[in-house]
Amino acid sequence: MSQTPEEVMDEPPEEAEEYELSVGDVMTDGYVAVPADMSIEEATDQFRKFAPADPTETTIYYTYVVDDDDRLLGVASLREMLSAPDEDPISTIMTEEVVSFHESADAEQAAMDVADLHYPAVPIVDNEGRLVGIVRSDTLVDVMEAESSEDMLRMQGMSLPELKASDLTDVEEQRSRLMLDASLSDILRIRVPWLLVALVGGFMAGGVIGVYEDTLEAVVILAFFIPVVMDMGGNVGTQSSTIFIRGVVLGHIDKSNVVRRITKETIVGAVIGVMVGAVAALVAFLWIGRADIAYVVFGSMLGTSVVAALVGFLIPWLVYLIGQDPAAASNPIVTTIKDVSGLLIYFGLATLLVIELGV
Repeated sequence: MSQTPEEVMDEPPEEAEEYELSVGDVMTDGYVAVPADMSIEEATDQFRKFAPADPTETTIYYTYVVDDDDRLLGVASLREMLSAPDEDPISTIMTEEVVSFHESADAEQAAMDVADLHYPAVPIVDNEGRLVGIVRSDTLVDVMEAESSEDMLRMQGMSLPELKASDLTDVEEQRSRLMLDASLSDILRIRVPWLLVALVGGFMAGGVIGVYEDTLEAVVILAFFIPVVMDMGGNVGTQSSTIFIRGVVLGHIDKSNVVRRITKETIVGAVIGVMVGAVAALVAFLWIGRADIAYVVFGSMLGTSVVAALVGFLIPWLVYLIGQDPAAASNPIVTTIKDVSGLLIYFGLATLLVIELGV
């Protein structure tokens, strides 16, 4: 009986989302499958007669064993077949503990799961356990490289076309040509959409500054620390969203532990805020000599770091839940929320501590 990833791995690959490649998308029918009662001699002859569609591909020296309904039962290596008695059925030498993936499993996560197993290929089964194909390990490596490149470009606000199985050959060269040699309209379609989201966020941040115009005019020195607070929130938010997306891809973050992960990241953001806030407040006090401004800087750094860490995890998760690519949408949204909330915290504290209370 075949062994599924649930029985040999800590985390089986989840079903691929609409925007992701499944192992069924990249599998091939270039394999040999024989019934369990076939003699080893017949199975060996069938293997010798098999001619792969692509002669340049590495030969998979395994024969898959199935029952009368094509359900996967086991696998036998060619070396074992050549050293066993010809008349014995192949079921006597097959290995029953076979790692297999469902055809809808996420290809990138499947690649992560088998990376340390050194398998040349993994069989693919359907809902009934029937063998429907195999996926080569080198194909899974191509998937990992292509998806990683796609995620990095999407996180920079580029709306790339969805990756297809046919794109895996020389994917980096294809994407480079797409970005450099495409028509002006295609380049704008790729790069502009999420930049517009960031532009809207910029106007919203400007609106916040406008609301607190009186505070800024009363204490002009507050303008000096706006870039400090904004940049720190941006750095924390970027770190958090990158960690989250990587965790989802590797299967380390799912519905069973996402609340715990978000809570921990928020605590991490608070600790970071206390540390960098204390340093920034000390610099502000030594530079300007005003304790009230130092308090505002400290509180703003703390609050902005907490919010940035929280939304850096929460927004990609919400995007993921609605079936969209978190790498494509999360960065502009996180940036917008972080900028607006950071300014609200900064000027809110300034108005309260400096203008109203005169601390």
